[in-house]
Amino acid sequence: MVQKNQYQEVLRGKISAAIAEARTASAFTHQGVKGKVLEILISKLFKPLLPSDIGIGTGQIVEQSGEMISPEMDIVLYDRSIVPPILIDGNIGMFPIEAVLYTIEVKTTLTATDIASAHDAAKNLTEFRYIPGLKNPDGSDQHHSIEKVRSVVFSLNSDLTGSKLNEAARYEKIYKAKEEPPYIRAICVSGREYWYDNGERWVSLQVREEYDEILSFIGGVTNTYKDIAKSRHHPLLGYYIIPTRESLLGPVTNVIKRIEVTCSRCGKKSLFLPNLGTQNIIVNGRIRPAEPCASCGGPLESEEGSHEFKNGKLV
Repeated sequence: MVQKNQYQEVLRGKISAAIAEARTASAFTHQGVKGKVLEILISKLFKPLLPSDIGIGTGQIVEQSGEMISPEMDIVLYDRSIVPPILIDGNIGMFPIEAVLYTIEVKTTLTATDIASAHDAAKNLTEFRYIPGLKNPDGSDQHHSIEKVRSVVFSLNSDLTGSKLNEAARYEKIYKAKEEPPYIRAICVSGREYWYDNGERWVSLQVREEYDEILSFIGGVTNTYKDIAKSRHHPLLGYYIIPTRESLLGPVTNVIKRIEVTCSRCGKKSLFLPNLGTQNIIVNGRIRPAEPCASCGGPLESEEGSHEFKNGKLV
């Protein structure tokens, strides 16, 4: 007798109830059906099964400059500890791009037109700009690699028939016809299949028991969301709050000395503020910042000399 994974069995029960209710709601044709299906999936499927540190909502995604704003997204998975959203009514809100980890496009019956539309929406999100979440020792923004939002599709049914064609193969025809990469990272159809892009090819996990595809879909999200969040680091909320205006300089409050450094590749000079905490130390020779040149990425170094620091400050 095969031993059942009891954790999975409890989840299968929750999934079964949520999917049955969502399918019942999707059978009605009156206006507002999509909203009711989303409400059920958010409250009965994703919220109970995903970790509590993932926020779940629906609404628009914005970038700090205000130049990019998404259409209304069906489901947004976000990390509220990065940059909090503005929630207008329950789960409906406006979500800063830096905090958004996943978007889920929800369909009742998935068609080729739906996939093409989801592809275009996912492509649009790749054009959003992110606030850096790290600072250089001199207080300037440190540009770093960021894992962008992952866009995925979840559907209750599909209009595909037979077994010759699967959702990954259908999507491949769409993005290859556009001569674009696959901006959708995963596709899950309840009762049928789950596919994800591993960065090199599409991968599917065999469906042997009921709702294996949904367990795999949710497991894929839970296995990856923390790494996406970590790549954002700590962008400052104030960038969203403070109006963009020209700064006015007032009287000097403190004289802070910096070291002039030169890029050995492009020759550009800049000022460097070492971060030595509260140390009292004398550094003889050249000082080489860990951060590269902002212009060309080349190494920086100071002139040969003796540099004295008191309480961490250059004297």
